[in-house]
Amino acid sequence: MKECCKNTCEVNASECHSERECHHEDDHCGFFIELADCAWVEVLKEKIKEQIRAQDDKALTELAKIVAEGNKKRWKHKMCKKKNCHEFKERLCSFFAGEK
Repeated sequence: MKECCKNTCEVNASECHSERECHHEDDHCGFFIELADCAWVEVLKEKIKEQIRAQDDKALTELAKIVAEGNKKRWKHKMCKKKNCHEFKERLCSFFAGEK
């Protein structure tokens, strides 16, 4: 994926570039054309977001809330699991080091 598209949707990023080659090695036209393509995609995405926000869709708001809460719980569980694993490793190290 091109550097300028790292923050864009995977689908759009893969479609926002076609193979372009400049005739001279020191010519940067391909880079700037790709950069402009990515900027166009970003502006379009922002315009679409504006339209979605303007609709004030209660179902979309509820869905976003459900997804955000689910993600928060997932990360909380993941961090707790990581902490528990770390504590387990410390206890094992202490055991094998002869500490009690």
